[in-house]
Amino acid sequence: MIEFGSPAWFVAGVLILFRLLVAWLDRRKHRGSFLYSSLSLLEKRGTLRVRLRWLPFVLETVGLALLVVAIARPREVVSVTNERAGIDIAIVLDASGSMAAEDFRPRNRFAVARSLIDRFIAQRANDRIGIITFGSRAATRVPITFDRRIAREVLENARVGENGDGTALGHAIATAVNRLRPSVARSKVMIVLTDGVNNAGSIDPDTAAALARHHGVRIYSIGVGSQGPVPVPVRAQNRFTGEIETVYHLIRADLDDEMLTRIANSTGGTYFRATDEKALEEILERIDQLEKTQLEAPRSETVSELYPTPLMAGITLLMLSFIVGETVWMRLSA
Repeated sequence: MIEFGSPAWFVAGVLILFRLLVAWLDRRKHRGSFLYSSLSLLEKRGTLRVRLRWLPFVLETVGLALLVVAIARPREVVSVTNERAGIDIAIVLDASGSMAAEDFRPRNRFAVARSLIDRFIAQRANDRIGIITFGSRAATRVPITFDRRIAREVLENARVGENGDGTALGHAIATAVNRLRPSVARSKVMIVLTDGVNNAGSIDPDTAAALARHHGVRIYSIGVGSQGPVPVPVRAQNRFTGEIETVYHLIRADLDDEMLTRIANSTGGTYFRATDEKALEEILERIDQLEKTQLEAPRSETVSELYPTPLMAGITLLMLSFIVGETVWMRLSA
């Protein structure tokens, strides 16, 4: 689409050109006949130079018109709106201290979950993704967005313990619902990955799940971690040497499968248990088969300035008008 960046200049220029045209026509109408007899002029009445004596004025007028157009800044605006088939997904990732357990060796639970989620995001090219991490408090790391690059960068920088060592699962679910609530997508999904029970925050998980159900959000909950005691690295100061070193403590899995199953089923979702990396990968692949819907991607515009062409053409015509008016047709206009 062609539009003017400064339309007011275009209107003003047109009015000025119209006034100049009226003045020129009025001057031609009232100018006198020959001031003196000139047989040579009568002899040249039929020559090409005489018949084209209007050319300097036309060149000047067209040149000025082109300058007016250039000042008005014509530009081509190409607006593109992409329709993408996808869903809105909020990923709720437990970042409490127990996610450092190394039962998914050679990496810990958090590192494995973060890696597989990153791969999941990379494959969901047509979806909008949001990321919420939680411990004793929940934090929105990435709002619902099409920008997968930002989502993956933020996920890569997420760390265990950055939101405290508790497990505020209800608060995290409510935070994710709040992010998904404005969505117009037909499918709104929340993927919750945790290895513990709700022991922090002021919102009960069942209350948060009811809120999700009210806003049409389907929850897929994933319990992460193997059965039995698992090693957790703890950094502590050696009482004899004074150096900071890593020691391992065994902790027993404290996962509320019943609660995670209940909140998932109440929203039409499913609960999965991932006891190793392969199981977690298969679970995310199953979730990848969710239904699709149409989402409108951000509108993009490309603006191309067109004023250089009329500007150069206008200057060229004005110069040409001046040259021929002062040379070839100078005597005729006298």
